[in-house]
Amino acid sequence: MQNHERDRDQDQAAAPSKNGVGTAAAAPAPLFYADPRPLNPAVHGNKGLSRPPTCRFAADAHAVVLHAQEFRMAAAYYPIVFSDDESAMPLAVLGYREARNVFVDEAGQWAKGTYVPAYVRRYPFASGEGTKSGEMLLYVDAASDLIVDMESNPDAEPLFADGAPGSATKRALEFCAAFQRQVPETRAFVDALIGHDLIQQKEIRLELPGGGNQLLTGLRLVDEARFNALPDQVFLDWRRRGWVALVYWHWASMDNFRRLLDRG
Repeated sequence: MQNHERDRDQDQAAAPSKNGVGTAAAAPAPLFYADPRPLNPAVHGNKGLSRPPTCRFAADAHAVVLHAQEFRMAAAYYPIVFSDDESAMPLAVLGYREARNVFVDEAGQWAKGTYVPAYVRRYPFASGEGTKSGEMLLYVDAASDLIVDMESNPDAEPLFADGAPGSATKRALEFCAAFQRQVPETRAFVDALIGHDLIQQKEIRLELPGGGNQLLTGLRLVDEARFNALPDQVFLDWRRRGWVALVYWHWASMDNFRRLLDRG
């Protein structure tokens, strides 16, 4: 779909080292992150994570990055496509119109009973590079309304306690580390698809409930005929790696385009 340039994963390094907090120059901001800053007790010692959280930050996102390990869960709710750029990152489609996420309601709550992509769940945190080679830090979006002053929001979870990472920060470190560990497998899968020229441009036309239709362009899907023509040794290797199942879940998820219409 259109305007996916900002949806590509920009956290390509390994898990944070040590406690993952420190100082570094701000990284380029990916989707959702208006002002990502390294989490630091000197700066964020009086900050907390707002409770209960909302997903208002994702209300305008019609697609987000999806890792290969998420395909099975995500395929039950979202169409899974590949970004229209050189990265060809997998994306969970969240709406059929630009800047409209049909899974976030007016109260900012994600639709109950649906899988929430990990890219959404890790916000307002993210991992990023530090000033030293190989150094990884935990970042936080300083502009997020989920990050609040503890003094005026005593029910929030403190990011630090006596200068040490609080429970919210520890969970974020673990989650972001796990998120980063999924990057290499996803990249390997996508590179294999690209290497065999399987990702092709497609268009999907949806018939709107009130009449008329919506043409979705900029979609890239795995071409079924080309996939079925893979050499046997390649297919067997992909089956061993679990990649054949990923392709099948991707195809099965196409039925969800029509379900997007039911959500408005």
